[in-house]
Amino acid sequence: MTTFQYCAYSAQGELAAGNIEASTSDAASDLLWEQGLTAFQIRPINAVSEKWWQREVFSGRKPSRSVLPAFTRELSTLMTAEIPLDDALRILSDPAASAQISRLAADLRADVLNGAALSDAMGRQSQIFPADYLSMVRAGEIGGTVGDVFSELADLLDRRMEMRARVRAAFTYPALLVCLAVVSLAVIVGTLVPSVASVFAGSGKPLPTFITIALAIQSRWMEILVALALAIGCLTWIGWIVLHNPRSRIAIDTILLRMPTIGSFILEQETARFARTIGTLLRVGVPLLQASLSARGGIRNSCIASQIDKTIDAVRDGAALHRALLQETKLPPLALRMITIGDEAGKLDRMLLRVAAVFEQATQRTIEKSMTLLTPALTMIMAAFVGGLIVAVMDAIMSMNGLAF
Repeated sequence: MTTFQYCAYSAQGELAAGNIEASTSDAASDLLWEQGLTAFQIRPINAVSEKWWQREVFSGRKPSRSVLPAFTRELSTLMTAEIPLDDALRILSDPAASAQISRLAADLRADVLNGAALSDAMGRQSQIFPADYLSMVRAGEIGGTVGDVFSELADLLDRRMEMRARVRAAFTYPALLVCLAVVSLAVIVGTLVPSVASVFAGSGKPLPTFITIALAIQSRWMEILVALALAIGCLTWIGWIVLHNPRSRIAIDTILLRMPTIGSFILEQETARFARTIGTLLRVGVPLLQASLSARGGIRNSCIASQIDKTIDAVRDGAALHRALLQETKLPPLALRMITIGDEAGKLDRMLLRVAAVFEQATQRTIEKSMTLLTPALTMIMAAFVGGLIVAVMDAIMSMNGLAF
């Protein structure tokens, strides 16, 4: 038998939550039905059936941003069932749930019970909730559509997770090639080179150039690692300062947008993110100006963000969205045409979501194409690198024949 945690409604419409033992989730649902309860959430909590590799080893640490998609999906499920926010957070803070979700829900519930708005409570944990997430929740609170916003946020986060998973999968093979090249270098420098060097040292002949360089690297590897660490640290510190300076950040982002392939990729990605956010908010009834402000919070490229700021100012002055985008931004022509058609036809939310789908697909095609070209290129580079090392070592070995004579 397995213990299940359930949330259900009684015949009078009252919320009920608790635990029940059954062989399967369907059997648990049937037992609740016999008790006059209609279950809308059932999940197993039997710790005995949980495998050791499924448990949260670091359950004592603070919640991280990785818990956000699961938390949003569960909160969306509860709020879609018209459960009050206080009760929804209480259910999620049950200790039987995920440790991080439970801790996060308990913190949010404590702030909400103290009179804070949900968006303000989330804003106090900025390490978990990003700016665009908070903007959408705040817009939903203003428009009275928080439940719908969480449902759309859950779908949005699922799409982003899928995109990240595809990118990671595309980079797996190139990363494996680089690791194998490093291992090959370590084997050659650590085993073959000392063996060859000892033969030359015994004969009194000068060492080949490659052997000399390899021995120098082997004897001073600690100094080399320290120098590399210091160089990386200095570059990271300089990069942090530059990226946190508004003027230099805009200059760098402008240069990136003008680069042939990278610029089009960034523009497609930002267009998809902007269209997805504003289209989602418009569909759940958030006003255009508030939706635009929320979508602006999700733009990462500062050059495009400054253009969107001008667009929002024009919308605030009474201009139509498509006209403001045409005048103030350099979004892709296809996106501007589609937004214009949707705005004039009174179907702006649908067209914006269509724009998001089109450019998300374009972004994915760009990634797949880049990985298709990168993989063989890296393969050839790594093969040439390792092959060059092997040839150099073999040349030194062959030169031993001259020592014998």
